[in-house]
Amino acid sequence: MPKYQVEEMNGDEVAASHVVTAEDAESAVKLVTGVSISAKDTLREHWLRVVDETKGTVHEFGITEQPPKDFAK
Repeated sequence: MPKYQVEEMNGDEVAASHVVTAEDAESAVKLVTGVSISAKDTLREHWLRVVDETKGTVHEFGITEQPPKDFAK
C-alpha cells in the first residue's frame, strides 16, 4: 500500500502532519481524522492536503464534520 502525508491546514499554514499507509488518499484522511470528508471547498479555512509519497500527487479535501479535539497535536 502507498504512503500518504496528511496535513491538516488552517488557511495556508500546516497545523498538523501525519504519515500513514492506506489504499487511497481518501482512506488516508479517514484514518487520521476519523471524520467525513468531501472534495476541497476553496472557501473553507480548515482543510486537508494529502500527498501520495509514491506518485507525488496532491489531493485536497474539506472536512464535513468536526475532527476530534486531539487531532492537531
